[in-house]
Amino acid sequence: MEILAEVVKVFDIKPFNLSGGDSFRFRLEITRNINTGNHNGIVYRLETYRLQPTFPQTENGRVPRHKHDALVYVYDDSFGAVDLSGKSVNDVIEKFEAAFNRFFCIDLD
Repeated sequence: MEILAEVVKVFDIKPFNLSGGDSFRFRLEITRNINTGNHNGIVYRLETYRLQPTFPQTENGRVPRHKHDALVYVYDDSFGAVDLSGKSVNDVIEKFEAAFNRFFCIDLD
């Protein structure tokens, strides 16, 4: 059986940093299962990757000198999908806030 879901809400969490390091940036995406109506939360973390193209190469076989910093959302498995499920969007949000507070010891407000 194929599970079909639709994205019903997307929340970008206000960036924060811990102990002066890089900022943490998260996104909570809430989907609704078309068949059951249950809601699931998926957490992504915004990361910076330095990309360097390998082609076209110069005549002597060296890669180009230019680089590009790309922002990419990656799945964050610190927040389990099973833990972020519920009958409504609010259920998922409450579970996410509780897990977030346990993990980082800070409030989202």
